[in-house]
Amino acid sequence: MSMKRVREIVEGARVSYLATSVEDQPRVRPMSCLLMEDGRLWSSTYTASGKVAEFEANAKVEVCFLDDKFVQARIEGLVSLAGGPEQKKRLLELNPKVANHFADEHDEKFVHIEIRPTRIRFKPSGFSEYEEVPV
Repeated sequence: MSMKRVREIVEGARVSYLATSVEDQPRVRPMSCLLMEDGRLWSSTYTASGKVAEFEANAKVEVCFLDDKFVQARIEGLVSLAGGPEQKKRLLELNPKVANHFADEHDEKFVHIEIRPTRIRFKPSGFSEYEEVPV
């Protein structure tokens, strides 16, 4: 399994699911994520979102992608919210839907989310085990 196949799954998924953990309570929600050339995931949220406090309390997350054939890619990683105007501008260019939420890269409500993968797994549909993908 290669990152090329993981990219196909990520791009074929209509939505991804982001899991956080707060005080030993898992929290899962749909998120739109982009897989960057270097393997990092980029997304966005609002400063007022509860996710921001969750990320600050525990930067470990997992994102699950499911394509239309029910093939899964799961990416574990560490969140950084340090993205500045350059990253935000690039995210706006790469995902025009983000512009539906934020005026521009200087919008004070705009939080850039970056997830640095620590583990990537792939699983075909049906009953089978996950395969590791080198990070």
